[in-house]
Order: sequence, then C-alpha cells, then structure tokens
Amino acid sequence: MTRTILVIDDEDNMRWVLDRALKKAGYNVLTAGRGDEGLKQFSLNPVDLVVLDLKMPGTDGLTVLREIRQRSRTTPVLLLTAYATVPTAVEAMQVGATDYLRKPFDLETVLTKVNERLAQTADAKVSKQRKPNSGTNQNFDELVGASPLLDLPLAQARAATATLHPVLIHGEEGSGRRHLATLIHAHTTKTAQGRLVTLDCAALPATILAQDLPPSESGRWQQALGGSLLLANADCLSPEQVAGLLSVLANYLRSPKHPHGLRLLFTAFTVLTEPWVPILDQTIQIRLPPLRERMGDLPLLLAHFSPHTEWDQEARSLLDSYDWPGNLAEFQRVVSQAVRAAGNAKIQPGHLPNHLGNSLPVSGPFVLPPEGVDLEEVERGLIQQALDRAGGNKTQAARLLNLTRATLLYRLDKYDITEE
Repeated sequence: MTRTILVIDDEDNMRWVLDRALKKAGYNVLTAGRGDEGLKQFSLNPVDLVVLDLKMPGTDGLTVLREIRQRSRTTPVLLLTAYATVPTAVEAMQVGATDYLRKPFDLETVLTKVNERLAQTADAKVSKQRKPNSGTNQNFDELVGASPLLDLPLAQARAATATLHPVLIHGEEGSGRRHLATLIHAHTTKTAQGRLVTLDCAALPATILAQDLPPSESGRWQQALGGSLLLANADCLSPEQVAGLLSVLANYLRSPKHPHGLRLLFTAFTVLTEPWVPILDQTIQIRLPPLRERMGDLPLLLAHFSPHTEWDQEARSLLDSYDWPGNLAEFQRVVSQAVRAAGNAKIQPGHLPNHLGNSLPVSGPFVLPPEGVDLEEVERGLIQQALDRAGGNKTQAARLLNLTRATLLYRLDKYDITEE
C-alpha cells in the first residue's frame, strides 16, 4: 500500500522539489502552500507523515503542529526550518514534532528520515496488534541473513526484550543498528504499546540537544513515556553532554516518579567507553557485524531486496567483489537503483554504479605517479567518491574518509562541493 506524505511549505520551489523527490521514491504526495490549507488536507485525507515548514505567513508551522497533535498523537511530523528559527524549533520539538531538519538540507537526508519514521510507525502498528503472550518477542526474522555472525546479536536482542535494561547497539554506519533497535522496541511487551522516539545526536544542533537530552516533563522524554527513547549516534555527544546526561539520568531513574515502562536504546559506531562507564554495567551491548564480514548472506539479501528480478552473472560478481563500506544501507540502495534502471529487463553491469567495478584496496600505501598529482583535485575526488558511496549521507562519508563530520563539512565548503 502506497504511503501518503503531506508537505506544508509556503515556498513554491521547496514544495516542487520535495513533491518530485518523494514521488520518485514511491510515495503519494499532497502539498499545501499555507498552514490552514495543510490542516484541511490533513482532515480530508489519510496522511502517514507530515513534512512541515515552521516559518510561514498566516497560520504558522507551530500553530499547525499543535492542531495536528490535537487530531493525532502518532502521525510523524518532520520539521523544516532555517537557522534563524532554531528557538522556535526547540519549542516545536517539545510540542510533539518527531524530527528536525535545518535548511538548507540534502534530499537524501530527507528521504532517509522519512523512511525511518514511516518504518517506526509501521512497527508500532504491528506491535499493537500482537497479543502479549503470542511469543512475538522471539521473532526476529525481519533481519535477513543466515551467517553465524548474526547468532550472538540476535540472541542478545531476544534476551533484551524480556527486560527494560538499556541497550547499546554498535556497528558501522548502515549495518542495521536503528532497525534492530526498532525490533527490540516492538517485541518488548512493556514498551510495544508506546512510541519509539528517536533523538539523533549527530544531526541535531546543540541548542536542540540541550533541550532534549536532560529528562524533563516535556520534549522527547515525555513523548517516550511507556515506550522507548533511542539516542542514535550517541558517540557523537561531547564528554560534557554525556556527563550532564548521566548525572540527570541517575537521579531520574532513582525517582519514585520514574516511568518504569521507559526503555533507553543507544546506537553508536564503536563501543562506548569514557565517560559512559557509569551506565555500561547495566547496559546490554550488541555488536552488529559489517556486511563485508558476512558476504555469504548476499544471495539472501539480493532475493529479499529484488525478489522478482533476474541478475546477469557478471553483475552478481560485481556485488560479490565489492567491500560494501556503506553496509546494508548501501547494498539496498544500489540494488534498488539497479532494479529501477533495468525496468523489466535482466540487470546488467551497466545498471550498477561505476564505483562497484573500481573498488580501492582497504589499506596500502599510495604510490605517487612520476608526473606528480594535483593534491586538491585528488582530495576533491575522494570526497566526491565517499559521498557517492554513502548516498549523500555526510556522517557515513566522513567515516569512510576517517574524518569528523565537522571536518568534512569544512572541506565540502572549501571545495564548493554540493549535492547534485
């Protein structure tokens, strides 16, 4: 069934760009140029997600958000806002917005957030239909693969559904960390009836984090009562932010007002160490292996992501010989793009991205050509390749280059590299 997204934004160009991108991604799209028009569309049509601009003439975004929350507590609302309206965005998150994007943004980030929020909503609906004693907390078949390397993380995830202990899922970008967190939430009887609320520590500005990190009577913690709060990319928090969070959290958990149905979930690139130590002794830690460590699962994954498509043997060989630095997310993106490019025909090597046939070695010295190189051009080219492999995800591209996200953003600006 096609999901419907309502875009409310007074800028004609922004509505056109989002309408085109979301339709290309397979969604049904409704648009509105005014807040009151958007509310009318929301009332007349079944809407699965709202993309809402905060700064609009007439009925502004904050008023629209409050009205949407009066009519529906669960419909995801993705905010779009300029830097100048960050204080208003903080208030909007407290009112009940689901996520936040600051203009200008890249379309890949928008699509990623839309996909994630709709997936979480679908999991929540499924979990509400399940009976507590149906044994669904043992069903993690949604994770595709038969590699023995998945046995331990799956066993740990199943065990986690029987408790409310915090869970840390660590692994490389694209390895399925958020998906596993969603499954743990959905299959835990004590949290499945509540919401899975996500706070992305890598994407949100410090002003938003300062409002949402401390447990309070409003904001993300309040939205997550009776459900789960996911701190995604928790390793991006500064030591000062972690220390403040853990200090308030310790008092919060000891408080008689603590809602015992609240589960904390974390995702990170690596194992959390200092200054997370105080909470780690009571945390279930799960490592998800990168795709290159379980290449034997590629046939199963290929059948899952392209069940009715025939693949040429040479194209299959390109998939097998690539090291997949973007892991499952990159694999799914590449397969989906190839299926669209081929239409009803057999997928050939030409339907795959060029970089699959030009994998660089994971390690080894770079040999300087006798004629020398233009270092800036080499750096520009590597940055562009990393962005291509990461599908435009800047956090993932930075990790491919062993850079911080801030350093990558600086170099993108330095070389004037923009999204196509």
